[in-house]
Order: sequence, then structure tokens, then C-alpha cells
Amino acid sequence: MIAKRLVIVGVSVAAVLGGTAVVFDQLAGATDTRAAAPSTGVPPAPAGSGGTVPPGALATEDATSAAPGTEAGEGNRPSSGTQGSAGSAPPASGQREVLPPVAAAPAGLPLPSPPVALVSTPLPPTASAQGKIVAGFPEAALPFPDGSVVVSTGVSSADTVLQVTADAISASSQDSVVGHFQQKLAGLNFWSEPAPAADGQRSVRFVRGADSVTLTTSTTGTGSTRFMLLGNLHTTAG
Repeated sequence: MIAKRLVIVGVSVAAVLGGTAVVFDQLAGATDTRAAAPSTGVPPAPAGSGGTVPPGALATEDATSAAPGTEAGEGNRPSSGTQGSAGSAPPASGQREVLPPVAAAPAGLPLPSPPVALVSTPLPPTASAQGKIVAGFPEAALPFPDGSVVVSTGVSSADTVLQVTADAISASSQDSVVGHFQQKLAGLNFWSEPAPAADGQRSVRFVRGADSVTLTTSTTGTGSTRFMLLGNLHTTAG
């Protein structure tokens, strides 16, 4: 009987020891698990929070706080590069920028009308006269100074050109005779320039396009002015 009780007591003690060992093993495993868990750098939830924070929420909060230069509300703002690109976006493919039409240049002054021809067809036949003006001589274009004495005149025709010659004497000075023809021919759009002349003579050349007239003057022994004309006039204007 005593031996049977001892056996029962031994079995009970063994069961108690076995249960105690299992409890210690569980405690040791929990301690190792906590020691091996990596630190998240986030302070534990304050006491009385009513529960534990889910690991996913802690990771999101940690990533948000760790982003450099990020402030609240900046997540919805476009980057400066995006704004600059939007402000100067290139034209769509296939499209070209249309420039405004160039204003027409202001028109210049109108060209002057061509001068009227001094002679016309049919041209007079070749002829000459002494002491008078020959038929066909262009008196309207080459009028002599008042009081002039005609020595000789002549005309010669060739195609569309009429050549005229004149020799006369005027009581006026050389300057007066030259001024007389300058005034008359300038009104017909001729311009004048000095021309070569012999000693004691003065020569002026008048030009308008293809037309030309040469005037040569000299002083006579009585103080009068002798003038000679040699002109080439065309039937076409200018």
C-alpha cells in the first residue's frame, strides 16, 4: 500500500515538473522573438491607446516622415519642370506657327512722265539757208535771243534723228546768251555741263536722254556775241 502511494506521488511530481518546463520554454521563445524583431525607429504607441498599431500603418508613417524636403500639401503640387514644360509646349506634330502677314512696302513717288519728243516724223529733208531760219528748224525748242542776226541754219535727217545747226550774232554778252538757252532748255528737262572749247570761246552741252545740244559762244570785234548751235534730236521721247 505504501509503495503504491509513493508511485502515485512520483507520477504527480513528474507531471508538475513537466508542466513547469513547458511554461518556461514558452516564456523563453517569446523573449527570443522580441529580441530578434528589428527596430522600426517609431516610438511605441502611448499607453491607453486601446490597441496596437498595425505594422503597415507604421511603415507608411515612417516613409512619409523620412521623405526629404516634403511638406504637407506638396504631394498634389506639380513640379516646376512640369509647369515650365506646360507654359512652352512645342506645337503639335505636323503644325507650324503662322506668322502675321507682312505689310506691303509703301509705294514710292510715281515715275515722271517721259518728256515729249522735240521733233516728229516725217522729218524735214536735209537743207540749209543763209541769213534766215531754214524750213524744218525746231524754232520752238531752240528759240534765238531777241534781236539776233541769223548767219546760217541747217537741218539734216537720218532715220529718227534730226541734226540741226545754227550760226547767229547777238548784241548781248556771252553770259546772257548762255543764260537764255539754259532757261529755255531747262524747261524741256535738259541738264547742262561745260564742254571743251577753243581759246576765246565758251562751250556748254545740254543733254536730255538721247537728245543733245552744244552751244558755243565767242566775242566779236564789236563786242557782240557770236553763238553756234549743233543739236541731235530724236523722234522718240527722251
